[in-house]
Amino acid sequence: MNSQLFQFGGAQPAAIDIDIHGARLTALSRRGFLGTSGVLMVALGLAGPMAAHAAPANALDATQPASWIDIHADSTITLRTGKCDFGQSSIYTAFRQILAEELGVPVEAITQVISGDTDRTPDGGGTFGLLRNAGGNLRKAAAYTREAVLTLAAERFGVPRAQVSVADGVIRGGGQQARYGEIVAGKDLRLTIPVAGELTSMFGLVVTGNPPLKKPADYTVVGQPVTNPIIRPKVSGETVWVGDVKLPGMLHARTIHPATLGSTLIAPGKLDASLFPGAKLVRLGNLLAVASANEWEAVQAAMAVAADTKWSEWKGLPGSDHLQDHLRKGVDWSQTKANKSNASKGDVTATQGVKQLSANYFVPFLKHAPIGPTVSLADVRPDGSVTVHTHTQNPQFLRRALALMLGIGEDKLVVRTYPGPGHFGRSNGGNAGSEDEAVLLSRALGVPVRVQWMRADDMQWSTQSSPMTADIRIALDAQGRIAAYEAIHSGPPMQDDRPIGALLAGLPTMDAPHPANPSPLHTTSMNIADQWVYGAVPAVLETGRGTYQIGEKESPIRVGLRDHSMRTPIQFQQNFPREVAISEAAALAGIDALQFRIDHATDPRVRAVLERLRVEAAWDSRPSPAPAPKARAKAGKAGTGVLRGRGVSVMLRDHGYWACAAHIAVTPATGVVRVERMTLVVDPGIVVNPLQLKRQAQAGCLMGVSAALHEEVRFDQGAITSVDWQSYPILTMAEMPELKVVLAPASGSDIYGQGSESANALAAPAIAGAFLDATGKAIRRIPLTPEYVKLALRG
Repeated sequence: MNSQLFQFGGAQPAAIDIDIHGARLTALSRRGFLGTSGVLMVALGLAGPMAAHAAPANALDATQPASWIDIHADSTITLRTGKCDFGQSSIYTAFRQILAEELGVPVEAITQVISGDTDRTPDGGGTFGLLRNAGGNLRKAAAYTREAVLTLAAERFGVPRAQVSVADGVIRGGGQQARYGEIVAGKDLRLTIPVAGELTSMFGLVVTGNPPLKKPADYTVVGQPVTNPIIRPKVSGETVWVGDVKLPGMLHARTIHPATLGSTLIAPGKLDASLFPGAKLVRLGNLLAVASANEWEAVQAAMAVAADTKWSEWKGLPGSDHLQDHLRKGVDWSQTKANKSNASKGDVTATQGVKQLSANYFVPFLKHAPIGPTVSLADVRPDGSVTVHTHTQNPQFLRRALALMLGIGEDKLVVRTYPGPGHFGRSNGGNAGSEDEAVLLSRALGVPVRVQWMRADDMQWSTQSSPMTADIRIALDAQGRIAAYEAIHSGPPMQDDRPIGALLAGLPTMDAPHPANPSPLHTTSMNIADQWVYGAVPAVLETGRGTYQIGEKESPIRVGLRDHSMRTPIQFQQNFPREVAISEAAALAGIDALQFRIDHATDPRVRAVLERLRVEAAWDSRPSPAPAPKARAKAGKAGTGVLRGRGVSVMLRDHGYWACAAHIAVTPATGVVRVERMTLVVDPGIVVNPLQLKRQAQAGCLMGVSAALHEEVRFDQGAITSVDWQSYPILTMAEMPELKVVLAPASGSDIYGQGSESANALAAPAIAGAFLDATGKAIRRIPLTPEYVKLALRG
């Protein structure tokens, strides 16, 4: 394979040049540069025509090459990844385990993880799909590395490569042994692995080729409960969070955003120099900001200016109370091509059935809502170079967006990343909200500027996950089995990656989602993301219909309600109506909801997680709804005034099989729904770190419970009115249910399936199914607020 070795400067002709399963191993005569310590640096080689898309210069530092893996003379190892940590801790646990497994070393040998920074990491791409995507890259990079070192060891031992092996960090062959560091000692080695892709694209670089990977049956490190090394420094206060970063001479800034999502600036408010002598007012198009060396002065001055600022009026939104009707009746769905799922088969129109369910379901806008609002620090220097300190899921793509906004080359930009509050997918396209504003203000003021959004800024001006409505029809045959399933899922797109500050300042951005957008992520088209699991259904038709973002075309500043992916994007919005409808169909057929799912599933892994759920949740097998309250009271199963029920849901996401049972209590008099118990069973294929996977699933499930009971972005005709934790409530500690997570990987799994992301999507349909079981009333939207519950019960 043709490959291009990135040059780190001053190299002499190679003394070694070996092909290692498509990778190139070279030894360069540069001992004077490294002394005699030695190191193996695993670099990137772009193959074929993709070589033209080599990384901009500052992605590689000649003194600290941006490599996947550095093996040092003392046999310690540095792992580099462009992925960031958002609380999953996968890059500190699972990534180290995967690397250790392929190299054949103890996980403790990997002593350092360098992540995110665009000038110190190799691969780029968003922090998502950490095991199925980035994990695959890391496995291949490690396998290439192992084979290179074992090839060198074979030369050193004077034996064929086939006679050399490694275990616990010790390489053996021909009666001799050495550690990794000893093999590379005194050499300046470069292993160039083949990759494809574009560093600053949404998905970054992909390792190509087929190096020999370790068989899962031989794993000794993967599958073990490795503890998370970053917890202690966070708890002890040693961790430097993004909000802690400071630069000499920096100013603090607070931005002043328009009054509505379509308002333009008429006149800025006055900045009273007598009250705020150190403050400066900056206007950038329709974006205002106040900066000061004193953060509290910046806050107070911005509030005073905002109160006196005049904006144009705008009313281009339907209002959250009318959103469901707007999606059903107020949108021209012919503007975007409809898409059918791959599971569609048979003729649903020819099947009416003995019994039939037809209903409309709805998921509202949900907010990413990090507990701590977004904060960024930017330093635009006189020479035009830019450094941004932030908390992002995709630093390289952020780099591309900022370069486009500023009209400069990507090589002028460096993004440094730090821990911060998770925002559940909001920045997988790079920006979370404050990054570009900090850059623009630093450029305008000529000093480093730190921008921290206030809570209302974060709630009103960040993105939200897409709403969706679904029309579902299920026809049952005489035996109570599904004869036909038809669903039309309709909603706006999921991925608007335009930086908000650039939009308000009138500067260049990537396109908003539209029908002709060549990017499959940035289009108005709607695909069916929810993988079909009921293979026994003979006739299936699933259709996805997309549209423009609500209010965006009507807004003079091109904003509107900007959508963005949030955990289990789009699949959440499509799985909820499907699974609620399946529970309703089971009740209509008079069959237990869990057994009904098993009866219609053909994949043995789907059936297995449901069967395991029956046991782990102590499932009460019977048709829904539950027996009448009086009968239950006589049996001693419930007290008066409270109705209890249980519901089930199932999901297949990226080779991860999930099943969930919810046990709830409903108080009709108050409309309060309390989730008492949640049980999750997951078969994700290979389990890398069971300790972390359980923690992630627990957190994801609680997030799902919060969305099911409380969360909905409220807005009027011009602006978002959910501005704080009162107007956008989330689950409280007192509401946390008993939670059980069971890991049940299928025997012989050889795939890294989707990890914990699915956990948050399972809760809502299981809770809705439990509500039907408890009350006999179908509930077809979330959240289950007391007001909505009482209305549903009256209906």
